[in-house]
Amino acid sequence: MLTITPTAVLDTVPEEGPEVFAVIGGKKVFLPADARYVMQDMRGLWYYSSRKPRPKEGDWTPNKTSIACRTERGYVRALKTDTVQQWLDTCQRTVRMVRSNNGGERRPSED
Repeated sequence: MLTITPTAVLDTVPEEGPEVFAVIGGKKVFLPADARYVMQDMRGLWYYSSRKPRPKEGDWTPNKTSIACRTERGYVRALKTDTVQQWLDTCQRTVRMVRSNNGGERRPSED
């Protein structure tokens, strides 16, 4: 039996570490700390990668990880949205926020 592990969380800010997220389909999707880019493929599935992806043979390079989230019913599913724009135009940089030591206020990360 195939088991999918959640790689992202919808609308829940992580307690520790940097806050890394992308807005996909109008929702904030919180990703692992190594996620630098998010992109959608031709089928509408979303992926993240730590390096800037390149198109290769009608898809993104293989160094990508699928974004899987837990649904309201508790199931883990791959994040899929309707394709609004061509898949080559969907690559975007993630937003990285860190908490400062004084007072816990958030600021953009410098990396």
